[in-house]
Amino acid sequence: MQTVLFLIALAAVAYILAHFVVERLQARFLVTTGVEYVILGLLVGPMMPGGSALSVEGLHNLRPVMSLVIGGVGLLFGLQANFRTLVNRTDDASHLALAEFIAVGVSVGLGSYLLLQTGFLGAIAPAEAAAAAWVLAASATVSSASPMTLLRRRFAAKGPLTDLLLGTMRAAELLSIVAFGIVFCVYHAQDPAHGNWTYANWLLVTVGLGVGLGVLFRLFIGDGVDDKDHIFLAVLGIIVFASGAAYFLKLSPLLVNLVLGTTLANVARCSDLILQAMERQHRTVTLMLLVLAGALWQPIPVVGLVVVLAYLLLRFAAKLLGGWASASSSSNRLPHDIGRGLLGQGDVAVAMAISYRIVFDGPVVDIVFTTVLVSVVLSELTSARQLKALLIDGGDIQRDEPGLPPERSV
Repeated sequence: MQTVLFLIALAAVAYILAHFVVERLQARFLVTTGVEYVILGLLVGPMMPGGSALSVEGLHNLRPVMSLVIGGVGLLFGLQANFRTLVNRTDDASHLALAEFIAVGVSVGLGSYLLLQTGFLGAIAPAEAAAAAWVLAASATVSSASPMTLLRRRFAAKGPLTDLLLGTMRAAELLSIVAFGIVFCVYHAQDPAHGNWTYANWLLVTVGLGVGLGVLFRLFIGDGVDDKDHIFLAVLGIIVFASGAAYFLKLSPLLVNLVLGTTLANVARCSDLILQAMERQHRTVTLMLLVLAGALWQPIPVVGLVVVLAYLLLRFAAKLLGGWASASSSSNRLPHDIGRGLLGQGDVAVAMAISYRIVFDGPVVDIVFTTVLVSVVLSELTSARQLKALLIDGGDIQRDEPGLPPERSV
């Protein structure tokens, strides 16, 4: 009962903060999220001695709910993956996203694996180190669109560079979620309890589950539905089903719901209404993720901070390198420092960290979780300013003053 009451209170607090506090903080300080929500999670989590609201057992009981929230993030980004829009793009967004994905993924993944295998953290099995490095790499490749959303609303940012970066961010998030979901398939393939199935078999199960539920939802909802409340309740039900299945099978709820959302975006006529329903809850979900991440945090050895620092440096350098490589090979005139506009991580990286935390065990998991959480907080405090400077240089922000007042979500 205490866990249920806490969950209701958390949802209520997140909703109030998202609609009445966050936008004012964003307008004043130009940040997309806040460390204060992670601190709130720490205060109510089991790390606080005495009167913490959540015990270790309570957090364990909340794991299916965490999977549900993570699934909502995956569905939202899947709904934005309309194949017709992606195919008809004529700019360098896909090229830039792929260059960033390869540069960051290889640099962070390989660097993290070699670092974890040096032995300074103790003996770590190669398979465990590989999974940790893969998660770090996938989270590092994320380029959140939240800073761009803030700047478009706050400074009326618009132009070819804005469109290019927004398309790159969307594509990068899709690639990151797919890469992260493969970790769970490989994890299953290495588990003797799951027979002789390969990771390709588990990947087929993941994709088949998402596509199958998408087609089933399309048949259930029909074509003539335009009631937003009806659609939202139906979407909530399908997320519960998809995320519950992913949690039971120990697959990635992010990838299952991404495939589900992509299926709906391309076969459901009411996909725009579904997307609108999900976008209205996006900020609330983000705050809930941050609070849950703070509650799940466990302290790490001081030597583990080496991994955190290496991750931050490798990600930053690889983002700049990937942007420079893409700009140098492009026929269009792109700024060579375009990578500094793609530093945000946001809720996708937090969802990855939580999803990894509730499935995998071991001391290296705490280090990976802390690394991603620290990077998300730092990037969300600074990425909007870096992006703003890039857009000013590119002429997409005409003046260094607010263009439009912040809009409040309804």
